Amino acid sequence: MTTNPPVEPPYISSQTPQPVRVVHTHADGSKEHKVLVLGTGGTIASEPTSEGYKPISELWARNVFFKRIRQHPQLSDAPPASFNSEVVSTPVGKNLRYPALRTPPLDEHDNTVVYEILDLENHMDSSEMQPGDWNKIAELIHENWDAYEGFVVLSGTDTLAYTSSILTFLFAGAGKPIVVTGAQIPLREPRSDGWYNLLESLLVAGTLPFAGVSVVFYHQALQGCRATKSSPNLLKAFETPSVPAWINLNVKVTALPDLQPRSDAPPPPLVTLESFPTVLSCAIYPGITGSVLAAQIHSMPTCKAVIVSAFGSGNLPIKEETGVLQALEAAVKREILVVVISTCHVPNIYPLYALGVRLLSVGVLPGFDMTHEAAFAKSIWLVSRKDLSFKERQELWQTPIAGEMTI
Repeated sequence: MTTNPPVEPPYISSQTPQPVRVVHTHADGSKEHKVLVLGTGGTIASEPTSEGYKPISELWARNVFFKRIRQHPQLSDAPPASFNSEVVSTPVGKNLRYPALRTPPLDEHDNTVVYEILDLENHMDSSEMQPGDWNKIAELIHENWDAYEGFVVLSGTDTLAYTSSILTFLFAGAGKPIVVTGAQIPLREPRSDGWYNLLESLLVAGTLPFAGVSVVFYHQALQGCRATKSSPNLLKAFETPSVPAWINLNVKVTALPDLQPRSDAPPPPLVTLESFPTVLSCAIYPGITGSVLAAQIHSMPTCKAVIVSAFGSGNLPIKEETGVLQALEAAVKREILVVVISTCHVPNIYPLYALGVRLLSVGVLPGFDMTHEAAFAKSIWLVSRKDLSFKERQELWQTPIAGEMTI
């Protein structure tokens, strides 16, 4: 087996956030920092239609999105251009690369970010996001790794935390920042939260001295594989229930004292995620039976992992007459990775009760304090690894890879 060594998770800290006194600097004294922004659509890029707001892939809509950013004085220091002036984009495969923009100085040291927007061919509602789309995003970051100091992914919010979680595993240990952000209100609206989410994402990706995957939203940078969407309405739409925010972007920028620093560490070899369905998610509820679970598993012929969302600290009905334990044991015997996470807002799977201990005895694995997004991302990352045996997948599931869980 060839596998990258687990990255020690230095990211979790109970210490008080400290002011960020050092910014990312260049040896030659340059204060410009290059960032690549990948546009995938989502609310931030949505336009009104007869069916309501939605992201549009036609060229006019993509150009309008760029024009809005170009016109904003905090996102471009160029003299204001007429909104209707021509936009010249460059095809990159089926994607479009727009002319570079430069922010005004973002701090007292006069650091600026020069960024290019690489707009993906298909502007989508993030609820349509598929593993194949994550492959495209990861490939573009991988291909452009040496040319930029950081990366920003613009996403819809519904699956934003899934995207940040999978990127955390795909780029574990890499020495540059990858930020995932979006908006609750489209950028075309005056009250859009997308303006400051994008600006602060450029700040984190370009000028701060930290690496790793994060979600930047509502003046915070959250650990990418710990974030979850907590509200469809509030502008503070994301949180990390089990750990504190990495960075607070207030009047003073403060950060946890033990974040991963930027480095020359390259990204690990790229894992191509399976494009067909491989991970099944099942919710436990009163009255569920093993036959229902077995039917769900058998309905996915390509199933390689099952995530069971259980009560409390990992409890579910396992009396023999329910057949639940037998169904899960049968899946493990078929070398399907079966894991249990908690439906609680602050999750923690800790087998205190006999029910949880029985699950472990048949090969069902605990998800500790992982969010559903992180559990799904880790599962699909593991089952897409052709170099791993079933036993090795089970072992790696219980090993922290990028700070996604606390054991």
